[in-house]
Amino acid sequence: MIKEEKIKKLEKEIADARNNLTTDRLDMSFGEIISMYEREEIFINPDFQRLFRWKDDQKTKLIESILLGIPIPPIFVAEDELGRWELVDGLQRLSTVLSFFGLLKSKEGKITAKNNWTLQDGGIVKYFSGFKCGDLPLKYQLNIKRYACRVEVVKWDSEYDMRFELFNRLNTGGSPLTSQEIRNCIFRGVTTKFNDYLKDNAKLNNFIQLISPTETQTEQLYLEELVLRFTSLIFDWKNVQENISEHMTDFMRKAVRNSKFDYSKYQKIFREVVELLEPLGKDVFRIKGNFSVRLYDAITVGIGENLTYYKSLKPEDIEQQIKELREDSDFQKYAGAAVDSKNRVFKRLEASTKIFKPKK
Repeated sequence: MIKEEKIKKLEKEIADARNNLTTDRLDMSFGEIISMYEREEIFINPDFQRLFRWKDDQKTKLIESILLGIPIPPIFVAEDELGRWELVDGLQRLSTVLSFFGLLKSKEGKITAKNNWTLQDGGIVKYFSGFKCGDLPLKYQLNIKRYACRVEVVKWDSEYDMRFELFNRLNTGGSPLTSQEIRNCIFRGVTTKFNDYLKDNAKLNNFIQLISPTETQTEQLYLEELVLRFTSLIFDWKNVQENISEHMTDFMRKAVRNSKFDYSKYQKIFREVVELLEPLGKDVFRIKGNFSVRLYDAITVGIGENLTYYKSLKPEDIEQQIKELREDSDFQKYAGAAVDSKNRVFKRLEASTKIFKPKK
């Protein structure tokens, strides 16, 4: 039998969590949403959102569903302080409709080449093949614009932890958002300074060469996540949360709210570490040819905490220190399974700081 006191605590926790999230639920026609998009009252921002990359058969199925009256999932938006909406979930669906009508704009505000695409055979309606939007009878074009779409709005006054959790739980389906895409979306509502900090450092040529990301990793903001990872650990690796992902989220939430956060300080540290490692090439972070995030953490933080010393060394001396790290039994012990757990991150960095400690 569960005690009454525990039930009351449960009820309070649920009530408090509900009060931290303010939402609206609206049914709007695609025509209304298109008008908002044209007036720049709703934004689709590729900087923090997966690029639109549905194939024509996927787009055809959406248009077919709309014309046949088949229900489609809602879209989710986050309201900013001016009342504008930033799209968080539903990019592929909304971009499909906008591009079908020739209205989808690029990041620079120009009409993109992804517009005015041609329908293929539908799963039900085979005769869609070869039709563009302008080829359809007017009644069908109007049917698409009049189709009611559910819009879930997370209000500006919602607690940001709850907003992150909400969008993280939406991160399901065929093209889920990464944690970094969600972070960039949610926390840019406070300020874009931290997003800009991540983006500016992630696009450094020497950093890109060291990481050598795949096209998918670049689209999913993996480079920005690595910049955040380094910054959060060099700031305070001794107090990692339950796992590194939660640690990064918590750090970014606090940093964007801190008007005194020293962006120039951490940018300087990051860039100097990258410059020191550049001569060693992309294999510096690799084990058997594969990028190792555990090596990335240990090497960058170890050097970052002792920059003055390592700036006085030759590349071959730094390489020798890294070899010592790779061969260290304590580092190897905590570099296996559950690589991002609190204890393993702490133990690896503890071993790293001992190895990278300046030699007398």
